[in-house]
Amino acid sequence: MIHQRINQMKIIKLLVYCSFFFTIVSCRKAEFMPEVEGQPVPHVDITISLKEVLAASPYTLFKAAWERSNMNKILKDKGSKAPFTLLVPSDSAFIAEGLTLEMINKTSPELLDSVLLYHTLVGNLKVEDFKKRDDRFTGKSMLENPDLRVKPSISGSAPFDPYFYLQYLKFTDGALFINGKKQSTATPVQAKDGVLWPVNHVLHKPTKTILQVLQEDGRFGMYLELNERSDALFIQCSEGAYIHDFTAGITLIQNGNYNVSFTSVFAIPDDVFHKAGFNTVDDIMALNDRNPLPYINYDTYTMVGGLATDSLIAYHRWGGLFAYTDPSTGKGIESPTNFYTNDLVNSILSDYTLFSSGYSGKIPVYKNPLDFSREGGTVKVKVKGTSSPGAAITEGDINTIMGPVHVVDRLLIPKDFKL
Repeated sequence: MIHQRINQMKIIKLLVYCSFFFTIVSCRKAEFMPEVEGQPVPHVDITISLKEVLAASPYTLFKAAWERSNMNKILKDKGSKAPFTLLVPSDSAFIAEGLTLEMINKTSPELLDSVLLYHTLVGNLKVEDFKKRDDRFTGKSMLENPDLRVKPSISGSAPFDPYFYLQYLKFTDGALFINGKKQSTATPVQAKDGVLWPVNHVLHKPTKTILQVLQEDGRFGMYLELNERSDALFIQCSEGAYIHDFTAGITLIQNGNYNVSFTSVFAIPDDVFHKAGFNTVDDIMALNDRNPLPYINYDTYTMVGGLATDSLIAYHRWGGLFAYTDPSTGKGIESPTNFYTNDLVNSILSDYTLFSSGYSGKIPVYKNPLDFSREGGTVKVKVKGTSSPGAAITEGDINTIMGPVHVVDRLLIPKDFKL
């Protein structure tokens, strides 16, 4: 009996102790809990599908093209959980391109597939995602060109990656820009499996290389001839030991696993050379007579000196010609420079690496040598450190399969270079 009472008293003491312990813990926890501010944000489940959003939209011509195409089957084959973003042109945009309902009904489903796949991006591109970043977003369209190949995104994973047409998107001041051009201020419609972005124009896939655009335009004859002659002179000076090829990167690569690289050009029209005092390419080539021509040093197997014409025009290709070249391994790994006009801002590109230190990590890094500014709605570019005025981009974002051509109104003259 006494033993039983002792046990009961122990149990009562244990319960009292536990109660006291939890009371103290609770007080301490409450003491350090932050105060709740504002109202809780309600979570809204989106149940409508992208297909239903499109069906309910007012874009009748896009919907007519969609129904006549094979897009429903193509997306179904990708899987029910795969998200997509539709860039949907207005009816007036379709009509401006001659794509009336009558014309759509006469167009083959396969050709409509090509148009619509270019307007369909992989992934769910939300406004919130754009607002979190200053740089652009690379949207991968579903349209592939089987004749083109690009450098693999993961080194060693494959000889090349397939070429899918890309859309470079940026959301600025309430507007959606695509490949440098303002395309929409409309509000996108979110679905559970993607988003519908209304756009003001039918988007056109690029079909030409940068070199083709320069050759066919008609304004850049002196620029092309000058590069060709500078290439030939440098190869002559190096006795054929060094490659000096302006067309590298702006035309399809003929040998190798991939044939497309991503770049851009600040193209010089003939009238810019005329305003600078050069009436012919011979006048420009005469700049090379001011100093001794470059030559090859066989002790170090490097080139000594350079061409004045290279100093004059190389920065129109981002100055990559001046990146350090190792005698045995060449330059470091080159970064893409296919930047559109709304990408040309110092906050993004000032410290941008054009050539890395290579696989060895021993090659000097080459940074972006250009400085960008804006005057009104005009983008200006100049070489860092120069006292020469900046060149205005008079026509930007001429799209190619490699990237944009930007037409400028001045030469990009480096520091201390005299014309």
